[in-house]
Amino acid sequence: MSDTRLGFVVVRVRDVAAAARFYREAFGFEAGTGASVRFEPVPAGQVSKPGTELGLSVGDLDAAHARALAAGARIVREPEEGAAAYLDPDGNVVTLSQLPRTLRVAGVDLAGGALAVVVLEGDRVVEAFRCETFADALLVDAVVVAVDIPIGIPDTGARQADVAARRFVGPRSSSVFTTPIRAVLQAQTYGDARTVATELTGKSIPAQTYALRRRIMEVDEYAHRDERVIEVHPEVSFRELAHRPLHSKHRLEGLVERRRLLEEASLEVPESAPRIAEPDLLDATVAAWTARRYALGQALPLPEGHTARIGAIWR
Repeated sequence: MSDTRLGFVVVRVRDVAAAARFYREAFGFEAGTGASVRFEPVPAGQVSKPGTELGLSVGDLDAAHARALAAGARIVREPEEGAAAYLDPDGNVVTLSQLPRTLRVAGVDLAGGALAVVVLEGDRVVEAFRCETFADALLVDAVVVAVDIPIGIPDTGARQADVAARRFVGPRSSSVFTTPIRAVLQAQTYGDARTVATELTGKSIPAQTYALRRRIMEVDEYAHRDERVIEVHPEVSFRELAHRPLHSKHRLEGLVERRRLLEEASLEVPESAPRIAEPDLLDATVAAWTARRYALGQALPLPEGHTARIGAIWR
């Protein structure tokens, strides 16, 4: 194997100080750093000709493009497919390339009367916080936001996603509640909701389910406008991750089991997060795990064969 290494690159310019200033303002680049690039004046009597090309990697190509134009760089190639090229004042070419971005996704779980949000970047939890509204949760920088709240409120009958999810989790089926029909959720009082539910479905509605009506309608509204949002269920996701039924998360062995599964999936989960209980932290994290699978095209829907983003519980 050759032990040859790049020592330096010389960029010939008419004015070293002016070139250094231009590269600093246009590209945020200081000569003498990185790949040992240095500016040297064109030798006396020699006509400066273009010929040197510098390749720089940037974290945000769009922002770098705007910066280069503001500093007077001339465009050789507009930003396309993660790269752009420019001319410096001496005719040298500078190519900017977008650095690969680590996939960022988020999982959202109910946490008492609020929401627990976990942001996963690669295999690491980089944010974990509690917020009051789903609008606040959607402020995260994430390509997919997976939430443990029904999306796609039925007008009649039971949602096939709920039916399939209960079947999938088996012994933990009671954790998947039936999504009320829209008319029930729109009832102004619990008494009215019970009446409407009984008349239209033949069954009443639990008080706990009715208490979530504003949250369900809030998430459903945002999900229809924001294509990043998908529905998940922590028990479904953990069942998919474990390939077997789990102990209850309300027991210590269930929490230990869930944390171990996440760690075995190479996820770096914090020991704790401010104002978020352990069960909610783990549920939001596994929701983020499913969000990543969805972003990579690996997530599977319940019911099987469902193709639309809305109307499925993804796993």
